[in-house]
Amino acid sequence: MRLDQGHETSEAITVHDLTKKYHGFTAVDHIFFTVHKGDIFGFLGPNGAGKTTTIRMLTTLLKPSAGTAALLGNDILRSPLEVKKHIGFMPDVAGFYSEMKAEDILSFYAEFYHISLEDRKRKIQNLFDTLQLNGFEKKKVKTYSRGMKQKLAFASSLLNDPEILILDEPTVGLDPPTIHFFRTLMRQLNKQGVTIFLSSHILSEVEALCNRVCIINKGKIVAVDRIDALSARVSQSRNRMVTITFEQMTDEALNAVRALPGVISITQKENTIVIELQQGTSIIPEINRTLVHHNINVTGIASKEADLEDIFLSLIGGTSHE
Repeated sequence: MRLDQGHETSEAITVHDLTKKYHGFTAVDHIFFTVHKGDIFGFLGPNGAGKTTTIRMLTTLLKPSAGTAALLGNDILRSPLEVKKHIGFMPDVAGFYSEMKAEDILSFYAEFYHISLEDRKRKIQNLFDTLQLNGFEKKKVKTYSRGMKQKLAFASSLLNDPEILILDEPTVGLDPPTIHFFRTLMRQLNKQGVTIFLSSHILSEVEALCNRVCIINKGKIVAVDRIDALSARVSQSRNRMVTITFEQMTDEALNAVRALPGVISITQKENTIVIELQQGTSIIPEINRTLVHHNINVTGIASKEADLEDIFLSLIGGTSHE
């Protein structure tokens, strides 16, 4: 596969056989995936899975041991400067000089993109307004809270109006209002045409934002797909859980449900029962008819589909605690 420099493509990121080894240890093991333009693409994996190593290679901060990748058709090995022109990067830990004023930090970074002084001042002030840091432009970074430092890091990633935004754990350790702020901003940027590559440990965040996800474990890609497609795949391979709520239950009704073909187990807690059904079993209407026949007033029936946590744990070999 040849990754041509600068060709017009519908793919924002193409990763081909990307590999990184350290003294015999393979941190990233011959991985392949594609991010389409306009995606909000979730990159998931447990600690030590190879996420940050992959991101450092994509952003040209780390040279791969084998394989390559292209961002908007620009190869990370042949055209690293061209790659950097088109991307914004927010690392998991922003290394700011704590004694510098926030506006001076952004001005310093803007010089790397050869932004004129006039445009620089206008752009920096707009970023302070957008990130809700207006009034703190002349404050030293050491006076900033964690959330403010994260906002400043986000601002620095937007200085060059990137077409691809690569975010490594942008909301870790932040309070709910700040997390909500970041989510809203990511959606706005995506609507404006920015492709977002989001690495996060917060599964609810990825589920809320991303249209496609890639799961990496022990340096290998275990899945790349839409969340709904992964959910369907995992649901087909596991027993189905049905939750039923009611006003009052009888032993006779429970025993009748237990006797239905495909019922594996029933767990009761107060006015709720959770029924485990065999894979491929679809007898919810029959369960309902059985309960009604035994004069049980059913107040709710819900069948649990696999969510992102279920998908994640299933694919990396973990277990869920429900």
